[in-house]
Amino acid sequence: MIAQLLNIKHNCPHLWNAVERVNGSLFCFRRRGMEDRAESLIAAGSPEGFAFSLVEPDDIPELSAFLQAQPQESLEYFRPHLFDRDTLTRLHRNPSFLMMKATETASGRIVGYFFLRCFFVGAAFAGLIVDGDYRNRGLGTCMWATCMSVCRREKMRMFATISGQNAPSLRSCRKGTDMKVKKRITKDYLFIESKSKNNS
Repeated sequence: MIAQLLNIKHNCPHLWNAVERVNGSLFCFRRRGMEDRAESLIAAGSPEGFAFSLVEPDDIPELSAFLQAQPQESLEYFRPHLFDRDTLTRLHRNPSFLMMKATETASGRIVGYFFLRCFFVGAAFAGLIVDGDYRNRGLGTCMWATCMSVCRREKMRMFATISGQNAPSLRSCRKGTDMKVKKRITKDYLFIESKSKNNS
């Protein structure tokens, strides 16, 4: 099932939109109470000087501006969806999409975005981006670990697709989770499954 979903996402974008809608409807049954359970895990994953939290509707304008302000080189390996307000609002309303943000405590500004695209079959795909000025501070590592904590709590397997050329993302994923490369897919992307570093 996961392989088929990947194939649709990469090769049939129009069909993928329909899959997302159907999956969102089916995921409603798993979503009940998920945000409440995840909220404390997300906050607990915050590194010093930053706060992790769920994206709220009022955050959408700032989040859209943050994503669209990232330089093209930062977005070369991060194109999970469009970054306009309408798209972000649609995804936020989708029960299967858990959107999270990293905020600098001192300034209150969004400096990172991460998400779990969840599926009713018990799997989730993680993705993230950190503002260029805030890299090499452990934010990415903490984001991966936080996504893993949520997946573990919700009994979902966690996957990601990361470019083999994206060394920083591979490094932070490996630091934050027990990362295993399942196979190589289109355009040198790696299909990855992550497990908790603390499986006890």
